[in-house]
Amino acid sequence: MEPRDYVARLRAQASDPGREEALRRDRRARRLKIGLVTAAGGVVLGGFGFWLTDVTGERPPYEPYGAKVIHEEVWPLEWPYTVDMPFRNSPASGWAEGADGVYAPVPMASGDFTAKEIAAVLEDVRTLLVGTNVSEDTLAGAEPTAALALLDPRGAGEAVRKDLVTRFDPEEAYLDESGIRSRGTMTYRVSEAGKLMVRVDWVFVYPLVRAEAGHEVVPGAPEVARIAVRRQFTVTSTDGKLMLGAYASEVANHDCSAPKDGYLHPLFAEGRWKAAQAAKGTQVAQADLYDENRVLASGPGHCVTPSGT
Repeated sequence: MEPRDYVARLRAQASDPGREEALRRDRRARRLKIGLVTAAGGVVLGGFGFWLTDVTGERPPYEPYGAKVIHEEVWPLEWPYTVDMPFRNSPASGWAEGADGVYAPVPMASGDFTAKEIAAVLEDVRTLLVGTNVSEDTLAGAEPTAALALLDPRGAGEAVRKDLVTRFDPEEAYLDESGIRSRGTMTYRVSEAGKLMVRVDWVFVYPLVRAEAGHEVVPGAPEVARIAVRRQFTVTSTDGKLMLGAYASEVANHDCSAPKDGYLHPLFAEGRWKAAQAAKGTQVAQADLYDENRVLASGPGHCVTPSGT
């Protein structure tokens, strides 16, 4: 091609009204291609990590293979929780913290009870919940004497009274500084016999760190295990005491094989995975402690396999 012919061709292309649109389409297509290749690379990398685990057996799925280069918010469910994001993937992440999540309804006069009288009973029920499930001293192993003194001893057997209390062995685990998350409902009514009855349905979620030092998922980020406890019960106000009636409780991500020593024993990532492996092929159903409509099986201390904590 002659130089003058080549120059003429370039000028013709430059003056073509569709040239800019064609260039834009070409740039858009290249950006899309680059994005797809990058995303596919990430998927392949993640898939390769799990493939390597399954094929070689060198890395269990609960051990991160590239935690420092992947933001914890998008870590796989099998990976540990850490103190950086102790409520990752938890429905409780947006709940109120500690005692702030335990509240009583606004009282209104009902039957022979004034609003002030009902308020006093509701506050006793709240004190019972906080003292047995939120108090730092109780969680660390202390006896919640003042809270349990609110109960009429004729209404609760020793097994139930012990089960009302949440404790952790301070030599095994302690509460992470992010604190407990709690949510539930408290309702009341006056029975046909003229008694004030209060019904409670509450969930408490505890982020726990190993007491022993040295185990970190990534540098500076120790592992966190979450235990969830749900309690459903009714109490009747009788002569200034709370008479415990129907009672049920469930605890999730607790080591069901641990000795009955009055403590809850959290399952960290490795323990969770081993428990899941042991449950394979069995008829153990997963329990959703966050299902607000579910009625728990009657009785204390049901250790369940959770659908999530």
